[in-house]
Amino acid sequence: MASVRYKKLENVSDDEEIHVLTDASKSPSNDDKSIKLKRTVGVLDGASIVVGSMIGSGIFIVPTGILGYCNGDMTMSIIIWIIGGIISMLMALCYCELATLLPESGGTAAYLKAAYGDAVCFVYLWILLVSATPQGSAVQVIALGDYISNAIKVLTGQCGSESKLQSKLIGCSIMFLLLVCNMTRVKFALKIQVWCTVGKVAALVLISTMGLIMLISDSSLFVANFQHSLSSSIFIILAIFQALWAYDGFDNLTYITEEVKKPKKTLPKIIILSVLFVMGLYVAVNLSYFAVLSEKEMLGSNAVAVSFAAKIHPLLTYAVTTGVCLSLIGSINVGFLTVGRMPFVAARMGFMPEVLSMIHINCFSPVPALLFLTALTSLMLIPSNIDILLKAVIFTLWAFRSGCALGVLILRWKMKDVKRPYKTNYVLFLMYL
Repeated sequence: MASVRYKKLENVSDDEEIHVLTDASKSPSNDDKSIKLKRTVGVLDGASIVVGSMIGSGIFIVPTGILGYCNGDMTMSIIIWIIGGIISMLMALCYCELATLLPESGGTAAYLKAAYGDAVCFVYLWILLVSATPQGSAVQVIALGDYISNAIKVLTGQCGSESKLQSKLIGCSIMFLLLVCNMTRVKFALKIQVWCTVGKVAALVLISTMGLIMLISDSSLFVANFQHSLSSSIFIILAIFQALWAYDGFDNLTYITEEVKKPKKTLPKIIILSVLFVMGLYVAVNLSYFAVLSEKEMLGSNAVAVSFAAKIHPLLTYAVTTGVCLSLIGSINVGFLTVGRMPFVAARMGFMPEVLSMIHINCFSPVPALLFLTALTSLMLIPSNIDILLKAVIFTLWAFRSGCALGVLILRWKMKDVKRPYKTNYVLFLMYL
């Protein structure tokens, strides 16, 4: 009987290790050539992955903040949403080149390591895990509590402002339930994610549809909302940063580049189609808000989708709140499922304490890593509000992403002889910078 041996699939990281049985009598060179990831992802497949990653809680959190930084100018607000989409598209095209050049897992951390060395990668991972990720999770926890609190107020007819402590406690309670689920029942956490995705899409479709109906029936408020002259506030840049939060998730494309058909042609199509679709959906949702809510009503709300639904009909509040809360729960849950593993990976690389690399022997989940991020998220809730947290997390993430964009040029010099399946146009690169 011929002996057999295990061979690791090419370009698969240790934590995603896949083995296949091969005959030991075959030459290694033949095995190496035959065992590869197949390029099966087309334009529609890739676009669905990117769109699903990009559409998240941001569209329910940042519209009020963007409008506030635009001094209530709704025309400028729409322009900001478009600018945010264009910037995200240009950055994603830079990531396409990096992902095809460095196909190993790791995303931004891997690109920074290749371009600048271990020191920059080390700093990035620590800032990401100790600061940016907990801040981003805290934003979603606060927003979830705000939406539930607002819905309770609307449905019970209460008056007055919402209690921030109450909102944070509600959000934290749900976060801890998701934490327990991710530590003990990972498969169930994945099922939760499916339902949350359905709720997210349903909420956006419902808001867009109701806004269109209200616009057709009475467009007077919509027209009045666009009577402002274009704003020239110095805070426009902060509005753009908030819009970028809503487009976050485009870099998930880096995990499928090895399996994309004809990457030179397909990757740009995936990016452009995905961002244009999401941009159009976000603009439609904002126009729906403007067709129902006045400037004062939008700026005075910390749960704009609930205010939108309540003004149309109180019963609509149930449906919209359910959809928005499912979206926010999904964002927190996917954080546990994805970024929640990052302390585990960083610890195995020797960049963080070894205890974070441990896995529960019965549940097979990185319990110490999940507890570590949850504890930091809870600390971020104590002194901060959504606006402060958003400014911090968006600036941090996009500072390092800009470093990756510059890394495109650095790696073209350091690895100039390496073949690139996709190469970003210099004009697009300069437009981003």
